[in-house]
Amino acid sequence: MSPFDIQEIPAAMRKMLLPVSATLMERWFAGKLNYSPTDAEEAAEINQNGMPYPPEMYDATTVKLDWVLRFAHAKEKYDYLITEAIRSPTAKEVLKRKILPYKNSMTLLDCADMCDDDTAKLHRHFQFQLASVDGTFAQKIELFLRNMRRSGVPNDLTGALGSFNFYAALGHARFHWNVGSRSTRAEVKGIWVYVKDNYTFTDRQGDRSQYLGHWSTDGVIVIPLDAVAATSPYIPYIESSVTLGDPVIKGNVYYPVHNSDFRRWSAKHHRGGDFVVYSDRRYVPVVPPITIDL
Repeated sequence: MSPFDIQEIPAAMRKMLLPVSATLMERWFAGKLNYSPTDAEEAAEINQNGMPYPPEMYDATTVKLDWVLRFAHAKEKYDYLITEAIRSPTAKEVLKRKILPYKNSMTLLDCADMCDDDTAKLHRHFQFQLASVDGTFAQKIELFLRNMRRSGVPNDLTGALGSFNFYAALGHARFHWNVGSRSTRAEVKGIWVYVKDNYTFTDRQGDRSQYLGHWSTDGVIVIPLDAVAATSPYIPYIESSVTLGDPVIKGNVYYPVHNSDFRRWSAKHHRGGDFVVYSDRRYVPVVPPITIDL
């Protein structure tokens, strides 16, 4: 049995100055058992009992958008979302479907007000575009190389969210009618932007368990071969511990940690709650407005 307990990871994160990462993991350990058995159920936020995630499995206070945007690679994706992605043909088609049911019932569509100022409701009903951060294979390789420049140690954003998405949801749209031609036009004048991410230790079906680094009570190191192995089923993981310095000192011995270690902990203790993270929202005026013919 490993002398390292994964419940020691949050304290190690705080030693590494990763406070948001530590807070989210502490929440996971403290939560009641909650996970989605399949990718489809995770996307639908359905848990192991076939029920929707309980309200306490939504965190809308820990992650702040201003904090996320301090990281340059995340800010780049945010800027792309609000300047280009929301104006794509695909985004306009989704906007049209979202707006169409309201064209004959109001002059101004205020989506946050309609959703009781609830980001989860806003996301379910009016989200229309996204931008992924460290989500594609190429982005994960870039993330690995970026971390290697930091001796493999993740920054707080990577430790907290890993790969995640910025989302855009409809904020305000104004309707205009041309009585003579019976046509209707909507102008999207503002959007809401936020981060949403599932905090989970579930591996994708058919994949081997994700490598999360070699951890000790003092922090984490990333074994380059294991980081590469995480992208290929043909390269074996290094499953042994790694010692830096005197092995008698506990913090000098680093042990491999995978998603499966958290799942085994959950099964043993009947705790460990996967949950959904929402950041706070930012209202972004759309200038010039996006015009949608209905």
